[in-house]
Amino acid sequence: MHTLQVWLVSAIGGESAIAEFMRTAWAWPIVESLHFIGLCMLVGAIGAFDLRLLGVARRVPIEAVHRLVPWGILGFVLNVTTGTMFVLTEPDQYIYNPAFHLKLAFILIAGVNANLFYLTSFRQAFGPTPRLDAPRRAKIIAAVSLCAWMTVIVSGRMITFFRPGPCFGEQTSLLLTCDP
Repeated sequence: MHTLQVWLVSAIGGESAIAEFMRTAWAWPIVESLHFIGLCMLVGAIGAFDLRLLGVARRVPIEAVHRLVPWGILGFVLNVTTGTMFVLTEPDQYIYNPAFHLKLAFILIAGVNANLFYLTSFRQAFGPTPRLDAPRRAKIIAAVSLCAWMTVIVSGRMITFFRPGPCFGEQTSLLLTCDP
């Protein structure tokens, strides 16, 4: 993995048209704001749906809250786009950063969890008759989703505080967390 990380940093290099653009006076703050807007859309929509599955606002049909999910997906696409711009600009500050590793791991967990919902619980929650309460499996998946997205938020915020420094000695962990 170490070799892959070093290769990624050297291949990206932070010298692209996107990196040049991101280093202008207003680009980084604007893209950071767009990243935050995407996060609000994502967590607002998915969080509301998860909370509804957990039993909050039982009088609101689950199907009605599910109509927010496309907005969450749009927010996720916005975050992937803006997040990629950050990585292309300062690859060493992300690829070696343990907070970034954690963020990516929990994005993966949230994605697998969402697929698990649609493969195992969607039909039960959206059967031929409207349900006011989600099945137990859907509630567990919703709780995992909320926890995963909260961890993504916190670890994303921690990226700024855990800047990788130079490596000293032999690195034995799975992923590099220092700049070789």
